[in-house]
Amino acid sequence: MTTPAPYSTAERPAPYPRLSRASNGSVVAGVASGVSAHLNVDVLLVRLVFAVGSLASGVGLFVYASLWMLTKPRDVQPVIGKFSERFAGKLPRGTNIAIIAFAIVAPILFATLGAGLSLVALLPMIIVAIGAVLAWRAYDRGLSGTTGIISVVSGAILVLAGVLFMSLSWQGNDSFGAALLAVVLTLGGIGALVVPLGIRMWNQLTEQQAAKAASDERAEIASRLHDSVLQTLALIQKRADDPQEVARLARGQERELRSWLFGSEEKTSQSVFAALDSACGEVEDMFGISIRPVTVGEDIPLTEATKLTVMAAREAMVNAGKHARVDSVDVYAEHLAGELSIFVRDRGDGFDSDAIPEDRHGIRDSIVERMSRIGGSAKIKSAPGEGTEVTLTIAS
Repeated sequence: MTTPAPYSTAERPAPYPRLSRASNGSVVAGVASGVSAHLNVDVLLVRLVFAVGSLASGVGLFVYASLWMLTKPRDVQPVIGKFSERFAGKLPRGTNIAIIAFAIVAPILFATLGAGLSLVALLPMIIVAIGAVLAWRAYDRGLSGTTGIISVVSGAILVLAGVLFMSLSWQGNDSFGAALLAVVLTLGGIGALVVPLGIRMWNQLTEQQAAKAASDERAEIASRLHDSVLQTLALIQKRADDPQEVARLARGQERELRSWLFGSEEKTSQSVFAALDSACGEVEDMFGISIRPVTVGEDIPLTEATKLTVMAAREAMVNAGKHARVDSVDVYAEHLAGELSIFVRDRGDGFDSDAIPEDRHGIRDSIVERMSRIGGSAKIKSAPGEGTEVTLTIAS
């Protein structure tokens, strides 16, 4: 048996886009446009399917309402096929209105004429449906403006009025079916207001968390690039007259960057003290100074928080090697009573922390802000001519 050849690039079927609602140019809520773009089907056919499906005990309307609640609005382009061009071209503004009217009126006529229900019995459901539509459209537009608040309040009043009307109309009916239907309508009316709002609030919270995670990741990437690539480029500029030193710096930076990009640094440094020792060796090679770390207490596994603490300590060593004009830097780390502390001290020139320009990000972003993001603290003690001491602390 021969194995079928795989699809070529031109023959491979295009993946379906993610199901969502159209945010612009929608007739009601953009559900039909979203389904059209998702399935690559003519949008007018999709609307007709929803309308015809409403005759089956309102299934089409129920599916439309469910998709309205569960999908997010996005910028999607519905498919305008030959079917739309043929029929909508003759009645451009009335086609969609006619379909919507059919989807609403046809189930009512079918229930009253075919199933024998009275219009009075259906009126509470119609009122609840109108109120739900008003509230949902307000949820889509947002509740920050006066119009949105008025729409939500009006929708809630209509929903509660429909439920109350149903309860009053069946007040003298003691049958179990009437009581059950009243309870179902009450729960459905409350759910029509609460469930879509809860889904939208959950989506907003998820988007905010994703945005915060992306922002933290960008900040960490910026700090990492400052700690490594930008520092090395500054050193290369200063030592441009020494080709061998420039080559050494470039090789070291390439090795460090590869370790970070491909995760090999996690394999070589599995503990905090090992990672700190590795950082001291890197700074020694970078500046030609002596750094001999002293560690006290129990070594602990390298977590994300302790890893960032070691990186902040490395930045403090880099600053000492770059600006302090010293031959050695003292590094002391201790892990006692569930707390990790790292001290980096030099006896160099020192500096005035209040005189640091705003465009210098080494101390502010790579040390102070980095420790703040992981719930730790960074204290910097320095004065001109008295050296610098950086204390990093975090609970382990």
